Amino acid sequence: MIKKYLVNLIDVNIIIYLIVIIALSSILTLLISDKIKDFAKEYKKKFYAYALILALIYALIAFLGHNKRFTNLSQELLFYQIVSLVFGVFHVWIYRNYFQEFKQKSFVVELLFASVAPLYSSLLFAIIYTALNGINFTFIMCGHFILFVVPTAIDKAFCFMMLIPPKKITTWTPDKFYKTIKSNEMNGILLITLLIKKEYSDEKYISIRAKAPVGVKFGRLFFLAVNGYNQSNPENQIEVMMPNKQNYNWVFYPQSKWYEKTKYIDALYDMESNLIKENSVIVCERKTEKNAPPEIKKIPDAKIYNTDSHNEDSEQKKINELKEPDEEGPIK
Repeated sequence: MIKKYLVNLIDVNIIIYLIVIIALSSILTLLISDKIKDFAKEYKKKFYAYALILALIYALIAFLGHNKRFTNLSQELLFYQIVSLVFGVFHVWIYRNYFQEFKQKSFVVELLFASVAPLYSSLLFAIIYTALNGINFTFIMCGHFILFVVPTAIDKAFCFMMLIPPKKITTWTPDKFYKTIKSNEMNGILLITLLIKKEYSDEKYISIRAKAPVGVKFGRLFFLAVNGYNQSNPENQIEVMMPNKQNYNWVFYPQSKWYEKTKYIDALYDMESNLIKENSVIVCERKTEKNAPPEIKKIPDAKIYNTDSHNEDSEQKKINELKEPDEEGPIK
């Protein structure tokens, strides 16, 4: 049967495919050697040895796929895809440890290296697969090499995500005193739960059930609820001050599902403005550093006119000031 399919190796399509792959591999290799310092001295032998070993392993994989253990082509393709995905994971490890990232952390070099390795392997794989199975499905089966690059892409995407600075959340620091909630403010009562750690270093939260009038600011309600708890439990109070006797800074957010985006509560607004509903569970977290909201700088006007400017003479004067000078020279 192998002799039957050997004639396919001189098919125009497979020859063009091999020429294109060789050309791409050569171009990418030249780009890599150009971007890596001392490539010829330090990495050339390692590079080609790795490419050869990987190509031989893929040749063996092509023989394993021909052992007729698969009942249909989809199972065989899935086998090749899983192999390429696993090899792609090992490739990331080899790039980090064996090649040591070519002593430079370059996204372009890593992407080129992850692309050229399967290209070299696809040459021998395509030849062996065509010789064993014919040319009808050669190009489809070679598509599994795309998955070889996926682990590198995921790894780099994760690295780029880690470079994104964390969002600074505006903290709230309580005042020294808040007035108790009066009877005329007890309108639209909501029952909510506050989750809070008794001390900064604690791992477990305790819950405080509180009545929250919709028109009362959340920060005020939180302070009064914690203060009431501490008065009722003098021997087991909630820590509200840092060791330096300064108040902790706080952030608040509703308890949400893991797939939902965290929405923070502004302590300076009331329950209605924060969209707090009945039986809401609010997580209260301490922060040692204070993050103030960004200041909005106002740009002053270029020129301020006084009350005398609101007459016909002054209006004409302003128009003349805006006119371009007739003669060359500095603008007055």
